Amino acid sequence: MTRTKKKKKAVPVTARSLAADILMRIERDGSFADRILAVAEGQLQERRDRSFLRELVLGVLRNKARLDHSLKNCYTKDFEKLDPYIAAVLRCGVYQMRFMDSVPDFAAVNESVDIAGRHAGRGASGLVNAILRRFGREGEPPFPDDPVKSCALEFSHPEWLVRRWTDVFGIDQATEICRAGNEKHSVMLRTARHRISADELVERFSTEGFEAVPVETMPGFFSIVEATGLFTSTVFREGLFTVQDPSAAMAVKLLDPGPDDIVLDLCSAPGGKTTFCAEMMDDKGTVTAVDVNASRLGLVQESADRLGLNSIRCVEGDALSYRDKEQETFTKVLLDAPCSGTGVLGKRLDMRWRVQEEDMARLAAVQGEMLDHAAGLVAEGGTLVYSTCTLEHEENEDQILAFLERHSNFELAVDDSFADYSIDNGYRILPQMMNGSGAFAAKLRKKNG
Repeated sequence: MTRTKKKKKAVPVTARSLAADILMRIERDGSFADRILAVAEGQLQERRDRSFLRELVLGVLRNKARLDHSLKNCYTKDFEKLDPYIAAVLRCGVYQMRFMDSVPDFAAVNESVDIAGRHAGRGASGLVNAILRRFGREGEPPFPDDPVKSCALEFSHPEWLVRRWTDVFGIDQATEICRAGNEKHSVMLRTARHRISADELVERFSTEGFEAVPVETMPGFFSIVEATGLFTSTVFREGLFTVQDPSAAMAVKLLDPGPDDIVLDLCSAPGGKTTFCAEMMDDKGTVTAVDVNASRLGLVQESADRLGLNSIRCVEGDALSYRDKEQETFTKVLLDAPCSGTGVLGKRLDMRWRVQEEDMARLAAVQGEMLDHAAGLVAEGGTLVYSTCTLEHEENEDQILAFLERHSNFELAVDDSFADYSIDNGYRILPQMMNGSGAFAAKLRKKNG
């Protein structure tokens, strides 16, 4: 008699089961959190369920090393060898018990046990039950005495990166960088000032149930305290704002494009800086938006269309070799270079565990080549702004110093507006200075003659 294989019970689609699936795919497949999270939210009808899903996924990603520190203490075998889905269920369970006061421990345990059992049977449910109940009894184990190891675990950053920041900034500053990178941050946005005033935008947000808080250090920017439903709102569809961190705006402010300028944005996707240039120019003149990735360049065009900006011209091209068929040189050139992104690990939580130390030298070499090519596209007397969202000196101030040594026809320009962020060869915003996002920018002027 042939035995029929038992089928696994289907796991009901709930915020918790979706969270475990998303986290497994990020861990196992290298999926990008923002993309799959946006798709998954569409499977949940209730706004509170979508909010719970987002809190769970982002909370686990934000605290992954800390959660694993507890789980390894409660599991007698090799945690790294656990089924990725069961590991994700456990992380979700511990996160709810440790960080979500609104969820009773018994609910976090019972739901996690049920999801594990439906996915992998009684053995998995028993394991999850035992581990989570042990965590409930014993709580979080202490962190190591070593300040770097302790910081890396408490704020869930790679230990090599915390050690690197400690060498450059000191342990106190490194700790503040990690702390800022691990806080929950509001969605930041920029007023589409060619369409609506900042005050009017606040009123529109209020009528649609959103609270917009002005950013004092960057006029026209706001934080949205609770952003669930923001991107299906009327105010979004009407193109009255766009998402952008204030720190990212520094590069465009330094570029200072005006209506008479001919602007080139060499690495334009996804378009935040491009559209800000067009707005500062009152949508006059021309902003040529270049990107090597055609699909990402499409995001620039979508954003320009939604915001009603007609001065942006999207062109597929490589920043290492781009030459414009219509324009030989430009009065203003922006190079927002690809970088290691260590200044925005608080916003790109899944990237935190992808970045590697060896990436920096490789990226710095490419950035140098891009800068050299960009220099040839700047008109005499024109401006070149180089920017990144990393904190690493090889990609920032060292890059500018080397560029100036190679190009005697350029000089570093000073902008007193950002004096508070001035460092050698540029301006740097650390994450703790502005809503958890770091940035670097340098303003370079091409000499006449």
